[in-house]
Amino acid sequence: MKWKNLPCDTNIFFITATITEWQPIFLHEQARTILLNDFEFYRHKYESLIYAYVIMPEHYHMTLALKEPDMLHRWLRDVQGHSATVLSRWLGDTAHPRHLAVYQNHADKESKLAVWKEQARAVGITSESVLWTKIEYLHANPVRRELVENPGDWPWSSWRNYHLDDDSVFRVDRLGIP
Repeated sequence: MKWKNLPCDTNIFFITATITEWQPIFLHEQARTILLNDFEFYRHKYESLIYAYVIMPEHYHMTLALKEPDMLHRWLRDVQGHSATVLSRWLGDTAHPRHLAVYQNHADKESKLAVWKEQARAVGITSESVLWTKIEYLHANPVRRELVENPGDWPWSSWRNYHLDDDSVFRVDRLGIP
């Protein structure tokens, strides 16, 4: 059964998107750059706010606020669709044929490569306490996975924005820390 994002009465969401078969393409700087560029482009296109994010080797998490709840489907479609196109080009140019086969095996008739596992998952956030729980969860993800000892050691996370005032990787729309 495929995941389906359900409509809800909030405009703030916790989003998770995973690469097909959990391939760790975000270990590559170019793949992370492609994704971050799309986050920035669609943040402006949809006049949305990105409160927090983490890019893991094979997936990302984000907290996102949209002007209207019904914009979620379009935002996800555009980010996933455009990043898939650009990541597919990059993979076609750089990936080993054995790795390309993973994406080819999951592709449908309309595309040659299926970069994203499936539709991104979005859960509505209805309170500030739940929002902070999700932000703390995504910031702790690299530590739980034992990729680093401390959240600040993982450079592809908004933890550094909040705790080190470091916007060098990606600027987030910071909330005041409770």
